[in-house]
Amino acid sequence: MLSSIKALNFNISVVIPALNAEDYLPVLLEKIESQTLMPKEIVIVDSSLSKKTADFLEKYKSVIPINYQRVDFAYPGHARNIGVGLAKEEWIAFIDCRTIPDCNWLELIASTAEKSGAKFVGALCKFDYEDSHFKKVLCAATYGFGATRQLPGSIVLKRTFEESGGFISDIRAGEDLEWMHRFKLLGFKISWMTAPSITYYGFVESLSDAVKKWFVYAFANSSIEIKNNQKVIYGLFLLFSIFFIYRWNAIFAAWDENSIFYLPNVTKIFVLVVFTAYVIYRGIVRPLNAKVKLSFLLPWRWLMVSFVGLCLDLAKTPGISWGAIVFLYRRICGINGDFRVQKRPDGKKS
Repeated sequence: MLSSIKALNFNISVVIPALNAEDYLPVLLEKIESQTLMPKEIVIVDSSLSKKTADFLEKYKSVIPINYQRVDFAYPGHARNIGVGLAKEEWIAFIDCRTIPDCNWLELIASTAEKSGAKFVGALCKFDYEDSHFKKVLCAATYGFGATRQLPGSIVLKRTFEESGGFISDIRAGEDLEWMHRFKLLGFKISWMTAPSITYYGFVESLSDAVKKWFVYAFANSSIEIKNNQKVIYGLFLLFSIFFIYRWNAIFAAWDENSIFYLPNVTKIFVLVVFTAYVIYRGIVRPLNAKVKLSFLLPWRWLMVSFVGLCLDLAKTPGISWGAIVFLYRRICGINGDFRVQKRPDGKKS
């Protein structure tokens, strides 16, 4: 239960970016309408390629006012910015179509905001993977079986969100992580839920789809990570490695090609050791750290988890490289992301 009447009077707009989401939207709206703390409005920003979402909403009878906005194709950050601009209430709750909340989601998160005095309360998300063995393996290789911190399901004070500058609008993924990082750097108070109240239902069904998704995410996130200087240590390590490898034969083998320490010989041993360590880490150590039970991994499933992880890491490598090249090109050409929150159509300041 909420701690006071004040929390019951939280004025919340739920903002939903929708992209070809007609299969998930009915369930999501039903869950929002059954909340123990009802929002004042639902803002849906639809950038779908078809009119299926619009046709569904035209026939849908909602107990909560729905503010529907049809736009040209928009990435999630841009769609959320538009949604915040359209929202009329004091608090903004972000949710995605493939992220389904529990019935007490808004009650719990509003109570946390009231108790903590935070301007942003982040959500904990659990994952639906029980209907597919591949989904279980994919989840074990990525997020694990525990709950993770996510933007969908979170709540933020609208005026504080606007002060932060909003999401980067022109990238496919990573805009949520960048915004939360920037929000924290700006000194706004942040709190996190201690238990999950939303569930993600958007896991892909095949390895090929997962590889494509991780490539896209790596491509988009590379510019974010460079922007936040999170890759400096990797760059320094790369430069050190290049220098070290260049000097290896001189230091350890005295340029003697018959020496076991001569680079072509030691490389075979080195690669075998590194690959074995990687397989064990990817298949056992990392999943255990992500709350995957050892009984799930043994006796041989850990090899499947490791193989999926290897495929995803291989997909991320060209994605990060290509994303970094594009980011540097954009910087050289003076092309920057759009941080602006969109104004409402009536011209009023949002």
